[in-house]
Amino acid sequence: MYKVLIVEDEMYVRMGIKMLTEWERLGFEVVADVENGKQALAVYETLHPDIIITDIKMPLMDGMELIREIRKQDERARFIILTCLEDFDVVREAISMDVTDYVLKLTVNQDDMERVLSKVKKELIILDRTKQDKEELRDEKYFQERFLNYLYYRIGMGAEVEEWLKSRFGSADKKFVMLVLEIDHYEERKRMFNDSYGDILISAVGNILSEIMMEEKHILIPEKKGHFIIMLEGEEERQLPSEHMLQIMERIREILNRYVKSSITFGISHMGIEYEYFYEMYVQCLQALEKKFYHGLDKNYFYSLIKPDDYQTMIQRKMNKLIQNHKADEAKCRLFEDAMKSFCQHGNPETIKHFFEQAVNMELVHILPEGDQRFQITASFKDKLNECQTFDEILDIYEECMKYFSEAKEGQTGLSKPVKEILYFISSHYAENITLNQIAEMVDLSRTYVCGLFKKEMGVNLTNYIMAYRIDKAKELLKTTNMKSYEIAEKVGFPDISYFSRTFKKLTGQSPNAYKKML
Repeated sequence: MYKVLIVEDEMYVRMGIKMLTEWERLGFEVVADVENGKQALAVYETLHPDIIITDIKMPLMDGMELIREIRKQDERARFIILTCLEDFDVVREAISMDVTDYVLKLTVNQDDMERVLSKVKKELIILDRTKQDKEELRDEKYFQERFLNYLYYRIGMGAEVEEWLKSRFGSADKKFVMLVLEIDHYEERKRMFNDSYGDILISAVGNILSEIMMEEKHILIPEKKGHFIIMLEGEEERQLPSEHMLQIMERIREILNRYVKSSITFGISHMGIEYEYFYEMYVQCLQALEKKFYHGLDKNYFYSLIKPDDYQTMIQRKMNKLIQNHKADEAKCRLFEDAMKSFCQHGNPETIKHFFEQAVNMELVHILPEGDQRFQITASFKDKLNECQTFDEILDIYEECMKYFSEAKEGQTGLSKPVKEILYFISSHYAENITLNQIAEMVDLSRTYVCGLFKKEMGVNLTNYIMAYRIDKAKELLKTTNMKSYEIAEKVGFPDISYFSRTFKKLTGQSPNAYKKML
């Protein structure tokens, strides 16, 4: 049972929280409930609760001071804060102090509380498991780092690393195969998990892989940028992986796609004998993975099946299709034909990305003059191109750019230059505090004239247009991310969560939470 302490100065709220949940059924026990932070600190010193559910505003010692005092000596304790909407700024500060979550104390129901408690329980399980396995993990990481140094820099493994390998596989007189697993669109997956450094994603994938291969003799090492190195025993009479090994790979693919929502690509080495061959096997895996740029993601690439020049046929086929799509533009087609010859000679993904980046910039010159707007739009498409992992994705982004530019040209027909500049300014700065005076100064016109001109050409009040644009962006974030409402409010230019909620409901007929649930 995890011990829970409830801290709330209003007795009826405190009792309501206590009676809201079937604590024992969920694996919790309320060991005390008190009315201020000073009493809570005394209870903590005696009973050491695992979870503290605390109000923010209380006499003698408030919730923030209580959290700070406990955090000085305890990183494990989990906090859930009871708050009202007007405590928004304090909530953000509390979350920065490793508070797990918050609930709105006047509207919280049993489902809300059980959801938050489930989240806290998962965090405690992970923390306790981490502490229990700390020594083993430290030793494991030491050997993994030594092994990676050998793969990266040919630094000798040493006797102790060889003993570590033997503890996994037995003698060195065996065949091995190396797999390098790559999480496709790793950066995008990190954003989906709100995981800036990738720690959550790598940990989740590592745990899944360990569980799948529990019955196999193997080595699993998380590498950089969404890569995992997997060493498995091969079969003496085979040069390619066995049917059993292929089944393991497909099982990994299926589970990761289900739980992490990501496809994966494997690079697979030749069979190798003896530990000294591992460096060559690693290089083979990386060379095999390079094939995904031309042949696609979510596949298995075997080094033994690589054909040196097969990318040339692929380039010609894809570029000829692009030329056909733009056959009405002779100059552009000639540019593509020259590029195709260059790509076939070198086949470097970075060269291909750079070519299409320049092609996008050339198109943009015809729409916008040199300036911030053009730079920002070019930078946006450049970021998209940099995240492309295949030739097909690059071509898709390029065609998306062409469609965008075509629509922009059509949409600008009949609009004056000041209104065009205002539209681009809003699309680039909607997350900031935009004022009418700022817009008027940007286009060098009076505020009254700008508002009248915008209403005349766009058919909508300028302030209302900005609000509608921000709410459209908020709807996109609600659809595509797991961000909380207050985080989205900040992202789209609303510093006040209450104002954001009112505006969202006014324009959509629903609150942000209701809209999210509907999706």
